[in-house]
Amino acid sequence: MVKSAKRAAKPAKKTAPSKKAKPQPRPKKPQEAPKPVERTEEELVDLTSRVYKLVVERGRDGVLQSEIWKELGLTSRDGSRLAIRLERRGLIGRVKVLEEGRWTYKLTPLRFPTDMASIEKAPCITCQYEPKCSVEGEISPYVCPWLGPWVVGEAKTRQEELAHNRPIDLDAR
Repeated sequence: MVKSAKRAAKPAKKTAPSKKAKPQPRPKKPQEAPKPVERTEEELVDLTSRVYKLVVERGRDGVLQSEIWKELGLTSRDGSRLAIRLERRGLIGRVKVLEEGRWTYKLTPLRFPTDMASIEKAPCITCQYEPKCSVEGEISPYVCPWLGPWVVGEAKTRQEELAHNRPIDLDAR
């Protein structure tokens, strides 16, 4: 007897296409609002002076307050409070402007800090009569042959800088 090498082919089972379950979105954790950072008075004074310094460095053209906040790593809330503080002191001006479709403020310096290099050049520093100089004295700032020309020279330099509308470089003098 010869065994048949043929095996009967079993029909393939038809299975319904498998439906994979769609992954369910993970429930989002409720994000907590960032808690305001409590700052000491010393930190506020430091931040206020840093903001003022950056505004002055940008010159008379001013700077957008959002640029300052990004540079110092502040929230817009903290930055706005610092700008308002400087505005109330009369150090900067805040003007509302539309920039790239968003309202923001442009900060401009109203007063510039005293130029120490200019004061160091004052003739009074090396004047031999300075100990005797007083408003009512024989030697006084009103009749000083060195003080008047120095003041006039400094005023002319300042006017020229303003006339050319160039930012005043406080470190250049």
